[in-house]
Amino acid sequence: MEIGNKIKALRQEKGLTQQQFAEKLYISFQSVSNWERHKGHPTTEMMLLIIERFDLPLDFFIVHPSDPCENNEEDLILLSFLANLHSNRKEKPTLKQLEKTSGIAINKIKQYYPSYDDLFYAVINRIDKDVKIRVETSLSINNNLVSVFINDMAPMLYSKKEELHLLYTRPYIRHIWIKFIKSKYLSLLIKHNPDMAADPMSMEYFIEMLMSFISVWMSQPEPEPLVDFQNRMKKMLG
Repeated sequence: MEIGNKIKALRQEKGLTQQQFAEKLYISFQSVSNWERHKGHPTTEMMLLIIERFDLPLDFFIVHPSDPCENNEEDLILLSFLANLHSNRKEKPTLKQLEKTSGIAINKIKQYYPSYDDLFYAVINRIDKDVKIRVETSLSINNNLVSVFINDMAPMLYSKKEELHLLYTRPYIRHIWIKFIKSKYLSLLIKHNPDMAADPMSMEYFIEMLMSFISVWMSQPEPEPLVDFQNRMKKMLG
């Protein structure tokens, strides 16, 4: 219900009709209407697209509980979800598995995360948040994109290698993560590097190249050490 309210408030803040809001997302206005009337729920990809289109903070759709106990339960559910990703390589974890791992009843899990899309979104938000802040800060003071990638972004990614390895190797979440990270960091580069933004084709090539490097690195059974990866990138991009 909270997500529908957030979407309606956002649309009204932007002065858009449901039709105009829908056109920006390439969807039908009925979808927007259903969300706002709590008769449907946007997918993970759609929530991330809304965030990108309207330049919103990544945690826009996260509902922050006022009760510390609820916060602990949410964290426990997310940690249990990540733990189950380890053992569920081909298929997403079931709610029954989450209940067993977290010790929290299924009906309570659904109160926090009504669908798997909510869980996926929360996991992506959890993993990306610190990385985005660090990368955006670096881009704001350094226009050398290769340097930012090697010296700032790579260490942050390596510090989250266990979680990122899961996102890159689990087919039920991989495409959502790759689509999100490409879109998000493309917008950051355009924002902080107007010279490259003036050449969209070069920007597209550069983003695809970096995304491929990260994907290969984090998809390995054991990602190579940070220093080895940085040296490899310096040779290839130097």
